[in-house]
Amino acid sequence: MNTHTPTRSEALALLREYNANPALINHALAVEAVMRHIARKRGCTDEEEKWGVVGLIHDLDYERFPERHCEMTGEILRGKGWPDEYVRAARSS
Repeated sequence: MNTHTPTRSEALALLREYNANPALINHALAVEAVMRHIARKRGCTDEEEKWGVVGLIHDLDYERFPERHCEMTGEILRGKGWPDEYVRAARSS
């Protein structure tokens, strides 16, 4: 069982490693903000960080692997040892 909790700085570094397009990075930052807002609005303040991180990496693979979008995000995150819960959420968003 993986007990590592990915941080925002890890997610942002990963996002920038796989994406150079400023529009894609801005999109990810906007989705992060929305995910955090929804978590707060739903009273899930204890999960705000998790959902913000998921928002940042939800399109992680889009620039490099558009033909395998979502699939490669899962492979990348698993390869970095991210918990299944984050991988599933990122692939579903």
